[in-house]
Amino acid sequence: MQTEKTSVYLKIVDDFKMKIDLGLYGEGEQLPSCRDLAYKMGVNPNTVQRAYTVLEDEGFIYTQPKKGVYVAARDKKRFVGEIARQKLCELKNSGIDKSSLIKIIDEIWGNEND
Repeated sequence: MQTEKTSVYLKIVDDFKMKIDLGLYGEGEQLPSCRDLAYKMGVNPNTVQRAYTVLEDEGFIYTQPKKGVYVAARDKKRFVGEIARQKLCELKNSGIDKSSLIKIIDEIWGNEND
């Protein structure tokens, strides 16, 4: 997640990523237009366009000219790997040491190396 000083467009990006990751927006589902979302949120349409550009660059959405913006198909294995990486970074930043984390992983999966 972002800090309090995060730009509005990054908050929009994070919000849509979360909703897409949770399945609240499904593959192929149309998202609100930039103007509609901007009006609803009380922000400039350029702010929403900037967020949509980031989401498209990161593969979360795609644009069909003159038709709209849609949720892109996600490679589920890559998606799960991205979430795992993000969560591991959060845990590392929270202060947990590597050996404690490995112990937790071994408790969940069992130590498959033995």
